[in-house]
Amino acid sequence: MNRTIKPVLTRLPRVLACAAAVLLGLSAPSVSAQSSSPQDVPVPSETKPAQLQGVDMDYHLGAKVSPELVFTDSNGNRVKLGDYFDGERPVVLQLGYYECPMLCGLVFQGLHKVIGETSLVLGDDYRVITVSIDPAEQPSLAKMKRQTLTQDMKIADGTEGWHFMVGESHMIERLADEVGFGFKWVREQQQFAHPAVIVILSPDGTITRYLSGIDYKEQTFRMSLVEASEGKVGTLTDQFLLTCLHYDPALGTYSMTAMGIMRIGGALTVALLIVVIGAFLWRDHRRRARTQTHPAAHAAAHQG
Repeated sequence: MNRTIKPVLTRLPRVLACAAAVLLGLSAPSVSAQSSSPQDVPVPSETKPAQLQGVDMDYHLGAKVSPELVFTDSNGNRVKLGDYFDGERPVVLQLGYYECPMLCGLVFQGLHKVIGETSLVLGDDYRVITVSIDPAEQPSLAKMKRQTLTQDMKIADGTEGWHFMVGESHMIERLADEVGFGFKWVREQQQFAHPAVIVILSPDGTITRYLSGIDYKEQTFRMSLVEASEGKVGTLTDQFLLTCLHYDPALGTYSMTAMGIMRIGGALTVALLIVVIGAFLWRDHRRRARTQTHPAAHAAAHQG
């Protein structure tokens, strides 16, 4: 019997690790949807005011951002977007502008908040790039915004964490077109109208996810980054849950699938079986050890 059980026991640590991942995933808070803010609900074009026509998101999942696009960072250096696609870390792209009187500030706050909540480390595990859609804004303004937002954040490396950029109009428009970000200058209000959304990019610049609104749930944000990196960042639990969860673009959340439930049930069944078999073998081992240590007493007990 020991020869039959031995191959199973050799896999015991691995199975228990998967079981622990499942249990941790089940005990963690559920992955809830993004806030149902007005930005999450598409408004039919024909109902929009004329000045807001074209101000929406066109989702380009699977498309790549051009690495040759050139912008200016907060230090005044000319940089290419491709410089931030290192093949290892995913990138969070935010389009907005630094002197936005309302919406951009809320997006900044939401992003700042979820960065502080997630277990992934900004700079080490992923990067954030903010690009101004206002060609009139200068690097000095980007630097000021960066200092304001990052002074109380734990960034592994100031040059590798959250990057703030400005650019020329043709570069801004090209980037916005590539990610489907519709924006417009409203002369009557003297400000830009634009959606509230952040774009998740893979380490090679591929668009993998859009997160809308101004309140980004920690698990949705983290799972989006783990998914974009193809498991290169995140924990064992995160990677296991990705095999059980499905992203619902309508709700902006990850939810359990039927296959995921079956996988969890199977893993728990196998883990329980291994624990029971292990306990049985351990008890059998202890009984044999006592028999070898006290053979006379064991023989007398059987004769009696």
